[in-house]
Amino acid sequence: MVQQRSQETRDKVLETAEALVIEHGHENVSMKDLVDRSGISNGSIFHHFGSKDGVLEEIFVRERRAYLGHVAECILGHDGDPCDAMGEGTRGAVLFQARDPGRHFRLATQFAHSDWATRHAITSKQVSAEIEAPVMQWAMPHLAAGRLPMLPPATIQSLMLGGAELICNQWRMERIPGPLADQAPIAAGFVSAGLKHLRDQQAASTGER
Repeated sequence: MVQQRSQETRDKVLETAEALVIEHGHENVSMKDLVDRSGISNGSIFHHFGSKDGVLEEIFVRERRAYLGHVAECILGHDGDPCDAMGEGTRGAVLFQARDPGRHFRLATQFAHSDWATRHAITSKQVSAEIEAPVMQWAMPHLAAGRLPMLPPATIQSLMLGGAELICNQWRMERIPGPLADQAPIAAGFVSAGLKHLRDQQAASTGER
């Protein structure tokens, strides 16, 4: 019973924090805001999370894990050319954000582009490493066999996710018209075609030798 109440308290604080951050941005949410909105005491919040920063870290981690997890599922779920699988990861990244662009922007993008990210770089890296492990395991034989271009994994990830992030940011700035989801197949095709081109270039170079 005590454990259940403790979990209910944690859930209430996190639910409230998510709502406040979506409304105002993480830099504009105070401990008083959390207490007033949630009805949970200051002492109880500190007991469960250590600080307001502890609450923010947990909601960022949850959003980041959900986002990267969805991308990983799209890659691993594709049965075919691994370059196309990476394109599916890009498609998944755009579509994930398109579900609720404001939510992801507040709970992930703004965190990543702030001083908060510098202070919590280790946490972000740990989450990324956890989610990326099965994708890395899947990719290694494809890299060894030349089915993916021989590039550092971080480079492939940057090509796959970087374009998706830029498209979503440009769409939020109203520089790209139409529904955000319409950009998903464009981004996916660009990544897939680009990786195949690099793969073919490397194969040709190896053949010439």
